[in-house]
Amino acid sequence: MKNSYLILLLVLFTGLAACDTDRVYQQAYQFEDDGWRVDTIPEFTFDIGDTEPKNILLNLRYGLDYKEYNMYLTYYLEDGQGNELSSELISVDLFDSKTGRPLGEGSSIYQNQIPVLENYSFAKPGSYTFKIAQYTRENPVMEIYSVGVRVEKSGD
Repeated sequence: MKNSYLILLLVLFTGLAACDTDRVYQQAYQFEDDGWRVDTIPEFTFDIGDTEPKNILLNLRYGLDYKEYNMYLTYYLEDGQGNELSSELISVDLFDSKTGRPLGEGSSIYQNQIPVLENYSFAKPGSYTFKIAQYTRENPVMEIYSVGVRVEKSGD
């Protein structure tokens, strides 16, 4: 039943994303039922066709039973030759630390979109890779269903 619900959400999300004119790239990595292991580092490779500023956002889907209010992640942006262009350890809030209320959108499964690089100008058109590693106290991390990246045209 849980998998049917996830598939329905994925189909709905894909249909809505098809109408998105600002989207340059969007992809997600689905975790198996045994959670997000520390040695699983999802990576997303995409092509950039111009040097106009872009926003890079992190997408997380998680359940109400996630044990902490936040999650620590490190992202890595690399060019086509594997040179690191940007990386940072970030704390992503999934629940309000005072009320425990989930952040993001959803009902039993929530999606949170976190800006990580805003108005980022790629030096030249080409292929780029975005990697995401989790740095939490537990291994594996349960109740994280997917992590993804979205690259979109900057509104500025």
